[in-house]
Amino acid sequence: MYEWQLDDLYPSFESEAFQNDLASVDTLLEAFQHIQFDDNLENIKAVIALKEKQYVLFRKLSSYISLNLATKTTDTQSTNYQNVMANKFNQFAKINAQIDRFLGEIDTDITQDEDLAEYTFYFAELKEEAKHLLSDEAEEVITKLNRSAGSGWSNLTEYLTSTVETDFRGETKTLSQLRNLAYSADSDVRKEAFEVEIKLYDGIKDSIAFSLNNIKSQVLDVTQMRGYDSPLDETLKKSRMSRETLDALLSAIKNNLPIFRKYLNHKASLLGHDNGLPFYDLFAPMGKTSQTFTVEESKAYLVEKFQAFAPDLAEMTTQFYDKHYMDFYPRKGKRGGAFCSNLPFIKQSRIMLNFGESLSDILTIAHELGHAYHGTKIHSHRPLNWRYSMPVAETASTFNEAIVMNYLIKEAKSDDEKVAVIEQYLQDVTQIIVDIYSRYLFESEVFEKRQNSFMFADELADMMTKAQIEAYGDGLDKDALHPYMWVNKTHYYSTGLSFYNFPYAYGGLFSRGLYEIYQNQPDGFVEKYGELLHKTTVASVEDVAKVMDIDVTSEAFWQSTMNGIADYVDQFIALTTK
Repeated sequence: MYEWQLDDLYPSFESEAFQNDLASVDTLLEAFQHIQFDDNLENIKAVIALKEKQYVLFRKLSSYISLNLATKTTDTQSTNYQNVMANKFNQFAKINAQIDRFLGEIDTDITQDEDLAEYTFYFAELKEEAKHLLSDEAEEVITKLNRSAGSGWSNLTEYLTSTVETDFRGETKTLSQLRNLAYSADSDVRKEAFEVEIKLYDGIKDSIAFSLNNIKSQVLDVTQMRGYDSPLDETLKKSRMSRETLDALLSAIKNNLPIFRKYLNHKASLLGHDNGLPFYDLFAPMGKTSQTFTVEESKAYLVEKFQAFAPDLAEMTTQFYDKHYMDFYPRKGKRGGAFCSNLPFIKQSRIMLNFGESLSDILTIAHELGHAYHGTKIHSHRPLNWRYSMPVAETASTFNEAIVMNYLIKEAKSDDEKVAVIEQYLQDVTQIIVDIYSRYLFESEVFEKRQNSFMFADELADMMTKAQIEAYGDGLDKDALHPYMWVNKTHYYSTGLSFYNFPYAYGGLFSRGLYEIYQNQPDGFVEKYGELLHKTTVASVEDVAKVMDIDVTSEAFWQSTMNGIADYVDQFIALTTK
């Protein structure tokens, strides 16, 4: 009941539907061998049609495999099919490189054709990417070797972090279950769970250090070969973001770090700490609230709140619960954290959670449902226009959090309850700004050092604590930091997603700016918001923001979003100083 159903993708690996689609990959490969690279509209349309078919087929098969693995990381059948798909994908490597080069270099005016005109932005991106393509043979080698290189190291990290377990107070706990105890109301439980968690990393940290070093080494090599200035330069291009926008965002973050340190030091004093907040109390609940939620209660609450904003969001939320599109509770072999996987080829999504029935978990569900809602706004695009970039990926998710948080604060029945809600908000925003900034600093240094040296686990731990000190300042106790956050955060372990940290800050602050617009000018907002989400797959982040007349290259916009956070810090301090 509380596990997701994947039948709408395929009933099983043995099903006729899955096996037929798997066989179709080979048929499609044969069709690809007969592509003609003639620069005329009809031929271009034929190539695009094959690209669309390939994209949908691979994404559907791969989604089914990866979703199975997310909740059963040790499942042999899923792992075997993952390898099968990797082999099949590799067979397309050379021809895909040839196609992308051909499409990126065409001179034909595609706007003459109504169907191709929908891909104007897609072709513009291909033209830019073509500047960084290597020879067909080199692209084929990189794709094939990645299976046993970067992807292999990534799979190892996921396997180790999802299966490691230890004893805690007489019970066997996974890493995810231990981390959930950081939200316990019992200070002894929080501290003891943190200490056990830190010890748990001893058995896996060396292996994961090798994973991180080799993944980043591969990224550096390929980035250099393709002529990018740096991995960050490549990430910005893939993010459809200018350096000017990133600099404005980071500058606003740095200038406002004292706001967060003020909050953290006050929380530390309330918990009896003199030298900043120990990491194990970072998520300590404050105030008093009776708000815990069963799965059923979470449904009723979220549907009611979303209905007031956008009926289609409430309807979608109901569907997710009723049709079992979410996997709720942690269990052995299940990945940690939470994510939403958009499945536009069946006009659905799936959400994985590690639900603990707390207030924080309600916000997590709201967050992931925001990703799903974003998905509903891009279904109408053509398949090759389904992809949105990392920064805008966190827009709808964090906007959903703002909706729920606003209600929680307004409906608080006492000062104690208001404290609990405001502090939960400050916890979350501190993570997407301050902690994300520490992760950005850490990854920047990893890339810099990896050019000339190998970093063992102890050095990585020192780098992580140094980044935390720079970001959190005196807000955290320097004798009680978390040296293994680089092990815990899976975003570091991908050859295709470097710097998956600043997009969270972008999305979090951008969505808060949107929410302020909604509060001040609600009339017609939902329609424009839908237009903005729809545009995220076919425009730069700067042009997406212009739908709402926002200039994200200006630090002034980012500063305006920080002002509301400062107000909440002042409220929190005032309420807890009475």
